[in-house]
Amino acid sequence: MSTLDFKQTIAFVNLANTLDYQYAAKKSGITVDELVRTIKALEEELNVKLIRPEGGVVELTEIGAKLLPLITEIAQKHAKLLSVVTDYRKKEAEEAIKVTVVPGFANYQAAPVVKKLAQQHKMNIVDDPMAQLQQGESELAFISYAGKLPDDFEVLSVGTDDLVAYIPARNPLSEQKELTLTDLKTEKFLTLNHQNPFAVFVQQVCAAAGFDPYSVFEGEKGRTLVNMVALGDGDNLVDGTINK
Repeated sequence: MSTLDFKQTIAFVNLANTLDYQYAAKKSGITVDELVRTIKALEEELNVKLIRPEGGVVELTEIGAKLLPLITEIAQKHAKLLSVVTDYRKKEAEEAIKVTVVPGFANYQAAPVVKKLAQQHKMNIVDDPMAQLQQGESELAFISYAGKLPDDFEVLSVGTDDLVAYIPARNPLSEQKELTLTDLKTEKFLTLNHQNPFAVFVQQVCAAAGFDPYSVFEGEKGRTLVNMVALGDGDNLVDGTINK
């Protein structure tokens, strides 16, 4: 005989203590039909009849009443086990180093290394690096940053990356593996808010290439702009890779 699962034990205990399918199902967090199937599965597992409907009234069989204290104890141990596991996971999440990453993080060569470290050293990887870092919600950020960081931020450079454009698939430029800034001078841009350091940097590099990017929309988050590009709304000049 295999070990009884938590769903079976808690369902039986709730039904045995209430003798009401509707109430027991609600307490168990399942439907009445699911409760009926669960009790039936438990009876098949034990090869005995636990519940006996009598004239619309739910009653325990003799063996059902005898097993109730034992199954109740099993259900309580299951509940305690789940509680310990839940508390441990919560504590582990609270103790984990929170690492934030740029939207195009998966395209960086360092991504597999960072993900492996995260698995080995309790690191949670989330998006929106600067906001998370400045609000104290993250201890470490993997970023590509063009502006001056606050004085209390410690910066460790791990390499350089090319500036990359996200191009709608319908745009012929999406077929090119490499682009120059002058290739984009006649394109319409989706840009970050003009006060964002990334947006300032894009303005600067485009100006150095001899043109001002024509922005048709300013957004607050790079991921939103990338999603809009995927829908064919414009070009997005950010860090990452050419998406089609």
